[in-house]
Amino acid sequence: MLKFKIFFVEKPNILLIVIDSLRSDKFSGIKKSSITPTFDKLIRDGTYFEQTISSAASTILAVSSLLTGIYPFKLGLGGKNYKKYPSESNNIAKILNEHGYTTYATAPEVASDFGLVCDFKNPDTAYDNYYSLFSGLGDEIINKFKNNILQGPWFFYIHLFDLHTPVIVPSLFDEEKFGISKYERMVSAIDNWLSKLFEYIEKENTIIIITSDHGEYIPVVQTENGIISLESSSTDQKLWKLGNKVPKNLYPLKQKMGSIIRKSRDQIKSTKLDETKLSEYEKRILSNTRMSIGHKLFDDFLKVPLLFAGPGIPKQKLVKNLIRQIDIFPTILEILELHLPKNIDGKSLKSLMNDQLENESIALIESPPSLKNTSPKFVGLRNSKYKYIKSLDEKKSIPELYDLMNDPLEEKNISSEQPEIAKNMEKSLSELRNFDVKELDFDDAEKERVENTLKKLGYI
Repeated sequence: MLKFKIFFVEKPNILLIVIDSLRSDKFSGIKKSSITPTFDKLIRDGTYFEQTISSAASTILAVSSLLTGIYPFKLGLGGKNYKKYPSESNNIAKILNEHGYTTYATAPEVASDFGLVCDFKNPDTAYDNYYSLFSGLGDEIINKFKNNILQGPWFFYIHLFDLHTPVIVPSLFDEEKFGISKYERMVSAIDNWLSKLFEYIEKENTIIIITSDHGEYIPVVQTENGIISLESSSTDQKLWKLGNKVPKNLYPLKQKMGSIIRKSRDQIKSTKLDETKLSEYEKRILSNTRMSIGHKLFDDFLKVPLLFAGPGIPKQKLVKNLIRQIDIFPTILEILELHLPKNIDGKSLKSLMNDQLENESIALIESPPSLKNTSPKFVGLRNSKYKYIKSLDEKKSIPELYDLMNDPLEEKNISSEQPEIAKNMEKSLSELRNFDVKELDFDDAEKERVENTLKKLGYI
């Protein structure tokens, strides 16, 4: 079988694009209604991993594992509360800085608040969380390439936040032909923007990686009587924009107003759901969001796209094996023929690109932390056949086991029907999480800044 080996005349540039909240089934496949010629061409020109599992439905936890190849809980980020990213940990920026690369980042300020971009070299690593790709950010990014200000070889991590709830679609793309939901219309808009960016990329010497931190619920359901959509209304979007300009001393008033709006919205949701016959899955995605209480470990949150394209990357290759977000870090290093650090959890995907047989990967997953102990902490284990979930509070834990082959929407908990499988997965989960963890607390000023950011984003 033909294997690929990369020979670089010069060190290749690396463009890592993380599209926040992008699900794998909305990047490629029959379930998407968006128009994505740029994504489609990249898939034809590269290698696509269709079963990529995120470490957690949280930007902080997911990006930390992506950049280090280490599970979030081993970095001290997987407790019941949000903690500080350990600056001494090895990450892709540190390693590439040491090997002649100039590292750049353009990421939302929430990544900066947690210290995830501190090792990148450009002074403008973070942008305001509400600065849209289509209100100036996109032009700023393109101009960095257009004006040749990047010092090569470079590694550029671009994190796009426009799919983060609430989704505010540019008017040019806010039509049904670009997608059934506002979420998918935004996917079409992002795809179109990427086509403009790629006009200024030196493709013959740039490896492009596209992925996401986590997925999202899309509260849109097609029924016999038409489409039910509970996406954010234009009023919600205007209030959200206005609310994020409220000064800190008025936060209590903002929270009270927000509570009233949420109760009204929930009442409307409840009425709509009561009047319609829906499946368990449909009820779940219409009733909840990623901000709701619960474990957030369903595949809507955890299955993300992963694409590699560029010099030396096999073309038109679809990899069906289950792989993990933590595998991106070692894959980049092995492609560049750099030494892999010890004690990382991820493994390189280069052998899968070469069609070599590999033992099935097992993905550790965990729920996002909270700032004020408002949500219990859940952990889990996922392979290609089953997913096992449990709470870390043993007294309140009702284990969940899902047969992913026969129940891909995860509607039926079979832990009581398959106790042996649940027991074995519980044992494996306990063994894999048996690790002494050092957690770093924020100081008072850092904690206040982080809390303010998470409040604005709707996490607390």
